[in-house]
Amino acid sequence: MLGYPIYTFMELKVKRKANPLVPLCVLSVALLAACSSNDDDGVAVVDPAAGVEVDTDDNNNAGTPVPPEAEANNCPAVGNLSPVDLGNNQCEISGVLTQDAVLSADRTWFLEGGLEIGSVTDNVTLNIDAGTQIRGDNEGATDYVLVYPGSALRANGTSASPVHFLSDDDNVDGRGEWGGVYLRGFNGLDGLAGTQGANLLDYVVVAEAGASASITIDGQTTSYQDNIVLNGVDSSTILTFVQSHNSARDGLHIVNGDPRLSWILATGSSRDGVWYRDFSGLIKDLMVIHDRDADGSIGRSGIYASETVEGNSNPRIVNATLVGRDNSSTSATGPNDREFGILFADNTDQIRMANVLIANFRHGCFEAATMADLSQIDTVVGNQVYIDGIHCANEGGGNVNFGVVRDGSIGFPDGTVARPFNVNTNGIVYYNGAGGRLDGSEDAVSGGVDFTGELTDRTNNFTAGWYLNNIRGISNGLASSPDALHGFLSGDTNNDSVVDAADLNSPFVISDDGEGGFNQDVAGDTGGYDLTHIGAVRGGAITNTQFDGWTVDTGPDDPFTVQPAQ
Repeated sequence: MLGYPIYTFMELKVKRKANPLVPLCVLSVALLAACSSNDDDGVAVVDPAAGVEVDTDDNNNAGTPVPPEAEANNCPAVGNLSPVDLGNNQCEISGVLTQDAVLSADRTWFLEGGLEIGSVTDNVTLNIDAGTQIRGDNEGATDYVLVYPGSALRANGTSASPVHFLSDDDNVDGRGEWGGVYLRGFNGLDGLAGTQGANLLDYVVVAEAGASASITIDGQTTSYQDNIVLNGVDSSTILTFVQSHNSARDGLHIVNGDPRLSWILATGSSRDGVWYRDFSGLIKDLMVIHDRDADGSIGRSGIYASETVEGNSNPRIVNATLVGRDNSSTSATGPNDREFGILFADNTDQIRMANVLIANFRHGCFEAATMADLSQIDTVVGNQVYIDGIHCANEGGGNVNFGVVRDGSIGFPDGTVARPFNVNTNGIVYYNGAGGRLDGSEDAVSGGVDFTGELTDRTNNFTAGWYLNNIRGISNGLASSPDALHGFLSGDTNNDSVVDAADLNSPFVISDDGEGGFNQDVAGDTGGYDLTHIGAVRGGAITNTQFDGWTVDTGPDDPFTVQPAQ
């Protein structure tokens, strides 16, 4: 008896993800194929022993085994990769991309393990069209997207058609349901060097990621548990209008580089909205909104700042709104009490910050953890104050220990932290307590922090709802008003004694680096550096829509909109 290869139905396995409309009749089609005519010289029969279609000639002599006819693959090639057709315009993709390629929006792309862009020998670019969805899960292996050093990911979303990296279910309320998006550069690698990849994420949402994935490059193995990782990249990596939502650990995890980020929203991070180590880049117009949290189980700091002994961190963080939503105000009593707006850790000794709001973090405004030395921060360089316009309060109540300096650390230089705690001034200011105006009067709407969405119907306006209206009755806005909060140098960012249009381009962040330079490029692309309003949102009018429409879980009935404290 001739030894024919055996084709079983297991080889026709259909993978089903996210309820794709993959026909379950594929196996029936295979059965019917066994009864079809095969050629003009013979007939197709089924070998009862082998269970396969066999071609025979006119003399009924056994010919070459013929497997069931495969369905056409409707998934286009992606560079050197051949995606698997899941049906219903859904394609499964994985492997190492070694050619430039495009992911188009006319397919939904399901990851299967890792999609690695580039290799040690191939520098390539993957472009992703506006409106494209990339989905992952943890079935079999953790799905992730990795950009190899020297290669690039360019996700070209728009406000009308953002690029989505999501899990493969039909909601966005989970965490750790797939790996994440990891952009890796050459910084920190001993055996690899080259030109950094020009990564661009523009109008991109990364949600429900943070499942642990181990990545090995140049002999270094690193485990990530974050939505977005920027590791070893330089200023040619740019993120504009990017949301991280419901990360299992950090929303954005930045290591050893100087990427530039603008209009960043981190919602629902399990640990830190932004975590960085050895980072000297730029973050402007940052909003971190934690989950509502009654017991301290979700959400630690808005920003976690750290530095290695050999490395250096000195980022510029401009126009930030950090909201803990912890519904309580408690002095930190032990080493595990670490829910602060900004947590300075691990040798941190430099930072440049202007126009920052910190609201409703359980243990206070900031912590200087062991080994941090904040006394080294350049609070005045020339005419520029590098720690200024930082306002902090908690609607849950007062906290005499709003800034914690742990044993083995050193706090800010004298004069940086304003005292008494409820005076409108420069530097870091704490407005003690939940109720009442500075003049001693009381009313229902002048508590520690009031956002526009708590005072006016902003149901359909996520961004405008989070505009800081006032702290203890002091209004936000241009500092030329005597009733307005002091911003960076009281709003007079260039020290010319006038608050005017020139203050929107403060030398605090803009140096004369020419067209296309680090500072001016970001300013031109994303609305400049407005240091005359506190926080990320430029106003409470419904025309402020920077985070509206393209983000997830920010609609009228979703949990990250402004609501009165519970």
